[in-house]
Amino acid sequence: MPGLTARASIAAMDDHATDHHRAITASLELAATRIGDPTTAVYARLFARHPAMAQEFWRDTAGNIRGEMLTRSFEVILDLAGPRAWGDQFLGTEIHTHAAYGIPPAVFADFLPIVGDVIREACGDGFTPAMAAAWQDVLAHAARLAALPG
Repeated sequence: MPGLTARASIAAMDDHATDHHRAITASLELAATRIGDPTTAVYARLFARHPAMAQEFWRDTAGNIRGEMLTRSFEVILDLAGPRAWGDQFLGTEIHTHAAYGIPPAVFADFLPIVGDVIREACGDGFTPAMAAAWQDVLAHAARLAALPG
């Protein structure tokens, strides 16, 4: 019965997404308890890897733009770990938006992996295999999206 098989496959994907969403959420919560707000760590790593990007934030003296960008990144990560209701489209749009600001696609593509690295390091020995699998899946999916032509 093909209909039952398809429904079982969809249910299995939903369970997988739910597990990933739970694991990513747990990693974000653990990281927050260990280092607090990760914004400074994320952008320090971005600027170390891409020094020219620091100049792009010259007006962000209070860190509000960086904080907002990281908040949106977490929302996208959680969507990609769960329902994938809008994150794909948002990333596609943001790649073009950032390109219009002169941000090279390679720099844009590095951002979510940097976020993942900061979270993993913040979690330390509390970073579980389930968290690792969830982050790997989400980051691989985001990398595929970033590689797609306009």
